[in-house]
Amino acid sequence: MKLAESYLSRRRMLVVLGGGALVVGAVIAAPYKALIARRGRELAVRMPFVRRMLTLANAGYAEWMETVGSTFSGGGYAMLLIGVEALNSDGQRPLGLRDRAFALHFNVLNGGTMAGNLIYTVSHPEYGPLQMFLSPHDPATPSRMLAVFN
Repeated sequence: MKLAESYLSRRRMLVVLGGGALVVGAVIAAPYKALIARRGRELAVRMPFVRRMLTLANAGYAEWMETVGSTFSGGGYAMLLIGVEALNSDGQRPLGLRDRAFALHFNVLNGGTMAGNLIYTVSHPEYGPLQMFLSPHDPATPSRMLAVFN
């Protein structure tokens, strides 16, 4: 009677060690998932052809600041992003949220006014569409709209 030989070939050893390294790497990197995602996004924003694959829905304060002066379209209106205002967001923020809260200030172009307190699908020429809740900024300036991101 012949016994089956059991041996560990080089190929099997590499597969086992490689799989183990992947598991250990994933366990070590898990707490840094949000940081890794944020750094990856910062790199992607610098490449125009990759930027089109991103959405401003997940963008942070610095990325929105780079879009000041851009024209957005949505709901049949054209809006100019005139400013991004950092909001007070004291305390530690949960993982996965933006680095800070901020407000976007838009001017509706061509003397238009928009209905406020509604969700609009707005589109940026480089980032594409996203949904945004827009509110009137001030009754004295009916062509100015405000969006808050936390």
